[in-house]
Order: sequence, then C-alpha cells, then structure tokens
Amino acid sequence: MADLPILLATDAAEARGDAAEAVRLIERDMQRRDDQSFWRPERLRRLAQLVWLGDMLPRWATSRWLLAQAAQSLDPSGRDRIAKAFDVAMAIRADTTAVADADLRVRVMDHDWVFRQVLLYERGGLHHFLNQSATADLIAGADRIRNWMTAPMGGYRLEAESSALLTWTNLATGDEVRSMNLGGASLIGVGECAIGRLVPIEGGAMFESAPLYVTAEVARRVSSDPPAWTEAVCDGCHTSDPEELRIFTGGNDFGLLTDVPSAVRQTITADVVEQITGRPIRLETTADWVTLDAAFVRAALDGSLSRVELPISPWPSVAATLLSPRVVLELGQSLGASDSASLTRLADLLPAPASGVCRGLAAKLSAAA
Repeated sequence: MADLPILLATDAAEARGDAAEAVRLIERDMQRRDDQSFWRPERLRRLAQLVWLGDMLPRWATSRWLLAQAAQSLDPSGRDRIAKAFDVAMAIRADTTAVADADLRVRVMDHDWVFRQVLLYERGGLHHFLNQSATADLIAGADRIRNWMTAPMGGYRLEAESSALLTWTNLATGDEVRSMNLGGASLIGVGECAIGRLVPIEGGAMFESAPLYVTAEVARRVSSDPPAWTEAVCDGCHTSDPEELRIFTGGNDFGLLTDVPSAVRQTITADVVEQITGRPIRLETTADWVTLDAAFVRAALDGSLSRVELPISPWPSVAATLLSPRVVLELGQSLGASDSASLTRLADLLPAPASGVCRGLAAKLSAAA
C-alpha cells in the first residue's frame, strides 16, 4: 500500500503528542496528491484545533484525542477487533447494503457510533492503544483516561439543558447527574433518553463522545444490564415503534471539542442568519461558510440570537463555531473595543475552550483600545 508509510508516520507523530508535526506531514502529503479527500476532514479539523488552541485546551481534549487515535490505529494486531466491531455494527444497523461495499465500510468505521464503542471498549482498542502505542507523556497530559477506559455504558433521561450544562436522570440509580454541554443533546429532547459512557473530568463529568438517542425501553434495558447494551440497541433498531424517532447509529463526527453534528450546526447557523437578515440561505449551494459563521457568532454577541426561534439550543453551536481559527480571524476584523464586554458575557455562558477563545479576544480588544 503506497499510502501506508505516510499514514504510519502521521500516526506516530500523534501518538507522541506532536500535533504540529502531524499537520506538517499531512500538508506536505497533500501538496503531492490529486485526491484531496484522502485525509478525513474530522482528523484535519482535530489537528488544527490542537495546534491553534494549544495550552488553552482542557485536559479532557487530550483524552478525546487518545480516543480518536485508538479508533484510527493501523496496528495489525487490531484487525480482529475491527472485524468484530464491524460485524456488531452491521447487525444493529439492519443495513441491507452489501458488506463488501468499500464505501459502506468506510462510513461505518468512521461514523458509526456502535462500531466505535465496541472497538474502543468491548474489544479493548483503547486499552491496547494506551498500553502499546501512546507515549507516557501524552497519557500523563490526559484527564483520567484510565477511568474512561473502564467506564460502563449507561442509560439516561434528559431533564434540562443550559448553555453550559446538561442535566440527566441516571436510570440505573434515579440520581440526577450533570454533564458538560458540548452539544450532546442536539438530537435529544428534554424527556427523551440516550445511552453513553459518562466519564469523570476535572471539576465534573462529560460523555466521552456524544450520547446516542434511544427509546425509553432501550435506555431502561441498558441501565439494568450495561454489558448487554448491544443486544438492547439491536432489538430497539429492529422493533422500534414506527411512531417513535428511529434509532440511528450512523452519521457521527466524533468531534474533539464539540458533540454538535456538523450538519446540525450548519442548519442552525443558516437558520439564524436567515431570520436576522431576511435573506434565504440554501445549504446545498452555500460556499462562504466563514462569513455566515462569523455572522452567527455576532448574533450571539449583540443579543439578536435571543430573538430567533430555533428548535434546539444554539449555544453549543456557538461554542463549536468559535473553535474555528478562520471564523475567529474573520470575526476579529469586525470587532472593536466596545465588543469586549459582550465577549466576556458570552464567555460566561460557554464551556471551555470556547469560553477561553472569547476571553482571549476580549483581552486583545481591551489592550488595543
């Protein structure tokens, strides 16, 4: 395989915690190849954020980086893990597409929630990566990653959402639990249920990746028998009441710093800008997303966002948008010293690292005044 050496070199740089070197290797490789789709957008975005945000990143970002690396590992010893996880994911999806379809395999391995969970946890992919590939320094910089490795699957009911926190009922215990709001409820309404692995972080808890919407029955089954969660999800996918929202395990981005799906964030952005400007926006033909994204954040700053009617909370999308260096650069060109107070107020609404980006911009504006 001609591409194997560059993939292994880039993986090795990431395993050392050298995101800048990984970016350099990828950029050099992209200059020589015609197929610019070779490198996954999610990986490019993740590495760009790691380099740009640097010391501003919370330690849990390193933990999520380790998850991403374990999921993309090319270690030959992992082939059996991948095959088993793929089989479980396909059985749950009830997908009639031929298993030999190469595009399908890529979609499942890159975007299927069940595949990733089984690969990393049930089949030991994360354990193997931490013990065989990741450097001690990178692991030391993570946030309780060894606890993440053993976190059980759980069933939860969403009770409330604020801009920074999600409140859930743990269906196994009846206890109220809170998780950082990175957008994990973008596809889940209050009163609806989800399954996921709630993990400890400094000062609180979060889901190691966006939780999966499931029916209340599936969530109860998972909460009562966590090791059998795949069977519960499989039954839910095959026997869901047609009147209920279907359980969908595909289409996940597994973002480093946000749980808002890209498609959801773009829809929210377009909806907000359209309502504020009165100008129709067609998602399928929109090319200048940087300008739209900057206008979206601007709406959060000037208060116009609060006057827009939306089906879900926009705040996780605001936070996700602020984590793009191109958007922050575009936004910075239109901000003045008078915006410093608005940026500080927005920072108080958002979780890190988006809050840090706001405060950094506010500090630069105040210093330049």
